[in-house]
Amino acid sequence: MRKWFSMLLTIVLFLTLATPIQAAPGRGLEKVLSNLVKNENIKGRVLWYDLSANIHNLDTPEKVANIVEKTANANIDTIVLDVKNYTGFVGYDSDIAPHMSTAEIADYGDFPAGYDLLETVLVEADKYGLEVLANINVFSEGNNTYKDGPAFDHPEWQSQFYTAVQIVEAKNGATVPLDGVNTERGENQIILFTPDKYDVSPSNRWGVEVQVVDGVISQIEDRVATNGEALEIPENGVVLSAHGKARTWVLENLKVGDPVAHEESETRIIPASEYPSSSVFVNPIQEDVRNYELSIIEELITNYDLDGIVLDRARYSNEHADFSDLSREQFEKYIGEEVTNWPEDIYEIQLDGTEQIIVEGPLYKEWVEFRAHNIQSFFKDAEDLIHSYDDDLLFTTYVGSWYPLYYNEGVNWASKDYKPEYDWASEDYHKTGYAEYLDFLMTGNYYYDVSIEESDASDLPYWYSVEGSAQLVMEVVDYAAPVYGSLYLQQYEGDPEQFRKAIRTLEDNTHGIMLFDLVYLEMYGWWDIIEEEFAKDTKAPHQIPGLLKMIRKDK
Repeated sequence: MRKWFSMLLTIVLFLTLATPIQAAPGRGLEKVLSNLVKNENIKGRVLWYDLSANIHNLDTPEKVANIVEKTANANIDTIVLDVKNYTGFVGYDSDIAPHMSTAEIADYGDFPAGYDLLETVLVEADKYGLEVLANINVFSEGNNTYKDGPAFDHPEWQSQFYTAVQIVEAKNGATVPLDGVNTERGENQIILFTPDKYDVSPSNRWGVEVQVVDGVISQIEDRVATNGEALEIPENGVVLSAHGKARTWVLENLKVGDPVAHEESETRIIPASEYPSSSVFVNPIQEDVRNYELSIIEELITNYDLDGIVLDRARYSNEHADFSDLSREQFEKYIGEEVTNWPEDIYEIQLDGTEQIIVEGPLYKEWVEFRAHNIQSFFKDAEDLIHSYDDDLLFTTYVGSWYPLYYNEGVNWASKDYKPEYDWASEDYHKTGYAEYLDFLMTGNYYYDVSIEESDASDLPYWYSVEGSAQLVMEVVDYAAPVYGSLYLQQYEGDPEQFRKAIRTLEDNTHGIMLFDLVYLEMYGWWDIIEEEFAKDTKAPHQIPGLLKMIRKDK
């Protein structure tokens, strides 16, 4: 029955779309995509299978068969299978990237050696006519906790982060960066505790503590050696608590009666492996990096019978990357002038405690535009590569829906026709948009509040709701491509009715839904909810050849 319904629907859509394809002037695609939002028969339904989160759900062919059958029974039309995750390890048979089973990362060792998850999913999905898109995390290539992944094999690839740190300075001039204020002390860290937060140091005994009164050291207690009590935090002072290497620095450089400073700061440019983030990002404009990522795409589309490619983490890590010599050189080339005060002409960092505050410099907007341009150029290269092999392959990406903030990641996923009116946007920023390169776009509408009324009640911007963010996304993409709003299931844990409400809201406001992630459907037992909400047969916009032709023609 579903097969005949889909065939009939395809014929109807072909006839409906034939005229716009042949004769629509200028905004024909906008009219079609605008009308399709209201068409309950045309909705994409996508389920994401995260690689690392689902190791124990997908680590045998039998488990894959069970999961794919559940996916088909839920009337989902497309699987996004994460085949290269943020660590740079892959779940398929690759001659380029390291296999998951070879990683030092905890739990990854449970991934069977030689196991080709991608091929296994493709075989099962074919039984039900499900499409499979392979997702690759593009510019994240390692795990910082375990110091594992391609970014550690190629340290020259790593992004360089512009950052500021508060400094502890001894009487002898020796310095050590402060790792935090009133936070839990970690391995090899030195933390400062203040009297407005604590009466006594909260750290465990596996470190050394330094009591400072009016800038002078009044007591040092090496609790590792003495098993002594935690030090009191004086009203007119602080306590420094240090572990591991930081403890060694304290014992070698600080003495009772000596002055010690802890209020100064300094800026540094450090590699991703030294930056406090679990993901190790690489520089998107490094030629070897780009060639490596494109080679993985090429390997996938030439060796597997895929329906398309998804890009994730196709961005910079955050606003503090990348400040390498290469980025400076390319930025100067981009703006046509030398930057004499680097990086302060981009922005300066001021510290409020340990919080880094950006003070924009004269070239800040140009820098924001430059980074978005770099990501756009990679999308163009990827799209050209994919469609040079096969025009039938789909090309899409996942991004966060919070467009007013997403420039921090160096990404402009909008249409080139959308001109943002934000303080950070240059006059030409809109030219860096990449929506036109996509066959559809998945946006994370990741909010517990579903309606604008709910976000208003929470005293939040309207786009901090599923409904509001969907409206913003549609405005920003400007009908350059279909939009599939996406839900993060963990946000609705224990509240299935709010989850249902979110599904219906996205179906009413976008062209379809992506659910993130399989692991939560299994964990919460919510397959029945999906089956009920997706009970009506639909066809995904990206499965309509005439519509895809229009999308690509309008680039």
